[in-house]
Amino acid sequence: MLNSQHHPALNGREQEDSDMDVPEYFRAIGRLEAQVQALTTAVTELKNKVDGMDAKLADLDRLASRWKGGFAVILMLGAITGFVLDNVLRWISPR
Repeated sequence: MLNSQHHPALNGREQEDSDMDVPEYFRAIGRLEAQVQALTTAVTELKNKVDGMDAKLADLDRLASRWKGGFAVILMLGAITGFVLDNVLRWISPR
């Protein structure tokens, strides 16, 4: 005997040992089709959300790359400014 977990046409309303007639099978098939349609809709929505997240991640990656480049430029300018000021101050006030 199959239980309701192994027999997809049965749900909580049908008993596993009951004989289903043709209309009951069609109703069970209709319920399964509705569940498949709901799953298909949910998967489509998830796919759309994932595609949107991929686009946002690509934008964030480009933004991070720009900040990395900007940070390198600011770091170099600060190092050059510090070097020049250090040398100027040493030249102005010799020890």
